[in-house]
Amino acid sequence: MIRFAFLDYLASLRERKVWLVAAMFAYAVLCVPLLFARPPAHMSEAMSAWFGVEDRFALFLYLWLDLSMNKLIAVVPVVLAGGIVVRERDTGVLPVLAAKPLSLPRYFVVRALSACAVMATLHVAAQLLGALYFTWQVEGFRPGVFLAAMSVHLFAAIFATALSAAIAVWVGRRGLGALVALLALFVLVGTALLGFYNPAWRRASLANPIALGAQALAHLDALRPEHLLLPMLALCALSALTIAAGALAVRRMEV
Repeated sequence: MIRFAFLDYLASLRERKVWLVAAMFAYAVLCVPLLFARPPAHMSEAMSAWFGVEDRFALFLYLWLDLSMNKLIAVVPVVLAGGIVVRERDTGVLPVLAAKPLSLPRYFVVRALSACAVMATLHVAAQLLGALYFTWQVEGFRPGVFLAAMSVHLFAAIFATALSAAIAVWVGRRGLGALVALLALFVLVGTALLGFYNPAWRRASLANPIALGAQALAHLDALRPEHLLLPMLALCALSALTIAAGALAVRRMEV
């Protein structure tokens, strides 16, 4: 099972859609410093109101997370994981898979984990590239704090991928499943920073898994291990539960 997951991961990395997604991440890395240098007036005022004008790094990290990474994890997971098992059913491969020693629920788990690993690879590569590029493009950039903060967001990206895979089998139709996953992720992404916009909503916003991936923004001046580990553990648990729920839904497809 582990070998199958590894081979599927390697095969997925060679797919054209993954290279297209990699280009999207690279484009985000190249363009965000340019946008940060001359942001729209309303955006500059809003960021200053939320984070204060004295910390340019915090403003940049907000811009990177909200306008780039959050938007990408609202779309990319659907591309990577939106058709797992459902595509095999629609193309007539499912009866063949059902005859193999690996059960369909386990097959779903392997493919979902593989998609999550691909997302993690792209996300980590983007952050490492960004840490190098932003150091000489963004004044006051702190690569260590940047990588620590985005390590939490990595687990939000993994959860989004797991959720897309699970929604596909819950819905049972590729087109409709992709649409439902997109809507769900856009809602989660759109409300992820409500706790920063209005501190009175901070605690309630933690019910949103994508908001957990942004929690390091609130502790940039004194980032401690618990600020990173607690959201990571919560997101790992949510991802595991989501994949498990998807595996249960796959049982109804068994032939």
